Amino acid sequence: MPLKVLVIGAGICGPAFATLLRRADPENSITVVERHSGIRHSGLQIDLRSWGVPMMQRLRLLDAVREKCVAEDGMAFVDKKGKQWAAFGVDKSGTGRQSFTSEFEIMRGDLSDVLYDASLKDLKVDGEARTRSQSSDDGPGVRYKFNTTVTGLAQDEKGVDVTFSDGTAGRYDLVAGADGQWSSTRRLIFGEEASNDMFKRLNFYAAYFTIPRLPEDENMMHFHQAGEGRILMRRTGDLPYTQVYLMMRSQSDEVRQSIERQPVEKQKEVFERAFKDVDYWEMDRFLKGLRESTDFYSHSIGQVKAPHMVKGRVALLGDAGCCASPVSGMGTTVSLITAWTLAGELARNTGDVPQALRAYQTSVRPYVERCQKLAPGVPVIMAPYSGWAILLFRLIVGFVSFIRLHKILALFMIEENSGLRLPEYPELNLVPAAKSS
Repeated sequence: MPLKVLVIGAGICGPAFATLLRRADPENSITVVERHSGIRHSGLQIDLRSWGVPMMQRLRLLDAVREKCVAEDGMAFVDKKGKQWAAFGVDKSGTGRQSFTSEFEIMRGDLSDVLYDASLKDLKVDGEARTRSQSSDDGPGVRYKFNTTVTGLAQDEKGVDVTFSDGTAGRYDLVAGADGQWSSTRRLIFGEEASNDMFKRLNFYAAYFTIPRLPEDENMMHFHQAGEGRILMRRTGDLPYTQVYLMMRSQSDEVRQSIERQPVEKQKEVFERAFKDVDYWEMDRFLKGLRESTDFYSHSIGQVKAPHMVKGRVALLGDAGCCASPVSGMGTTVSLITAWTLAGELARNTGDVPQALRAYQTSVRPYVERCQKLAPGVPVIMAPYSGWAILLFRLIVGFVSFIRLHKILALFMIEENSGLRLPEYPELNLVPAAKSS
């Protein structure tokens, strides 16, 4: 029986879920609402790891992802003069087994585009041409409503009544909130206070922006520990510009209040003040870029730990219910696995949405817990305060790099020791794993 579904959020998780629902049953009616004016191309580099790779294979989207991947050669740890003291390359096995740098590094906006396009098109199979999704509000297919937010949710045993910011309303069999770390869907179903309590801060803050590329900006990512809990990263790959990451640890309430959901100019002031005295050979360039940046983005790094991913007929997907944080290395993958699992359970439990939601909550939990399990000491060991702690970090990482102890490194990679396989849902009507490309 076809479903009428509302998806809130058109980042990565939302379009992925819409694509899977449509592949499972072309008669499903899926509406995706997004508060921005279109698919956002902001945000810097993300990656696919572990289960994310076979998911893209099964969707026949891995080739499209590869075409847009950033060619980054690996990660170099450097001193204040930019001199490399340790380096780790890229595992190009194509299996999802990765090092610090993934084989599938991609700009956030590019992955969003791949999934958005896939949600609106049928694959060309057995010579049949691709066709666009229908745009009727109630007809089969996928449609997007931009510049729109959800202002109210009221549900009963058979459905969810939704009101929108444009004054319209609709009734749906299911609502899926894929609207990020500060999810409005989560607030609507659990309340403001409970929703905020689900965000577990790591007292770690990050700023991302781009600067003009210089000829000497090579394809290797640079990582530098500046002391007092501060990190600088530079990433260029084969892009025409250079990405800068500034990260810092802080217990200060003033810092938190000046960064979390604050205006860009206020956030910029916090990071410039924190990094202006850093002794690093490119610091002046980075601070100039920060001041002039038009794509600056900053946020508080933490994890969302919702005790329940479902309430009634409303489900949370990705960061809205289980943000793993960028320091886990599994943020994109956990978003995709939630979309995959919910779509799979809906397809398997045809006509029984409550049962599908119960199964989703049970089935996805082991994957969420594994993705949210941070490597020992993270993020503290990433951003030490003292010179002695930095020296100890260099000795350990330098030793591992020098004698190429990749098996030891792999022990710290979540995807290497999870023991979990991508759950199989034949009902999703995807290509078999052996025939993926």
